Amino acid sequence: MKTKLIMLMLLCVVLITSGATAKEVVTVTQLDPADIPPRTSSPATEMVGNLNAAYWLLGGWFAGQESYAYIFNPSEQVTCNTGFQVISVHMYLDFEPADVPVTFEVYADLGSAVLDPTSGCYVPGPEECTGTTYTVTIDVAGAYDISIPLDCECAYIFDPSGAPYIYYLSMHYPTAFTARVVTDNIQAACMNYNDWGEGWADLDPYFTTYGTINMYADVICCSDPVGTESRSWGDVKSLFR
Repeated sequence: MKTKLIMLMLLCVVLITSGATAKEVVTVTQLDPADIPPRTSSPATEMVGNLNAAYWLLGGWFAGQESYAYIFNPSEQVTCNTGFQVISVHMYLDFEPADVPVTFEVYADLGSAVLDPTSGCYVPGPEECTGTTYTVTIDVAGAYDISIPLDCECAYIFDPSGAPYIYYLSMHYPTAFTARVVTDNIQAACMNYNDWGEGWADLDPYFTTYGTINMYADVICCSDPVGTESRSWGDVKSLFR
């Protein structure tokens, strides 16, 4: 059964415009950091993804029927020794008065990032763990933390040679609707991607100086199941390297 999610409201202020070229004309609104509650991983014990503070609201870009992804290296973010298990995925979206009320579908996944030899970037690759589709209703304008449960098996941090695996988190919005994307204030290539029907595209050239999307996941540490002879997910993932 699809479950309506409970959202956490944030506030936003100060409208300015940008000359960025994108799918549509992008407008930029600065968030007041004091209005954003502290990020928490409860009941999980760790977090991965973009853990930077939210800073910008980017309008004129998000139209639904699209997906967003964030590349991360768990070995640089968790204290786990062997593996991690994703509990939920978060992405911030902001809704203006003209955007609400709105009801839309959304689901999250965790996947393996693969190295693109042309760009030298890690890009979204195979989906390893895809979650249930949820129905979300937003009645009041404002910025929201869209938190989607995800039930994944243990994802391993290192391959058999000791090299770290690179992953991506993604959120998929099958419904057409409008909202503003929330980003940090740190520009970074090869980190966040958008698929609006033309394949995954690096958002860095589009968002220019306005940072990367605020997407992260709550995780817990895990390890090999005891007493099993089946190959771990880490071994299977090595086939994609």
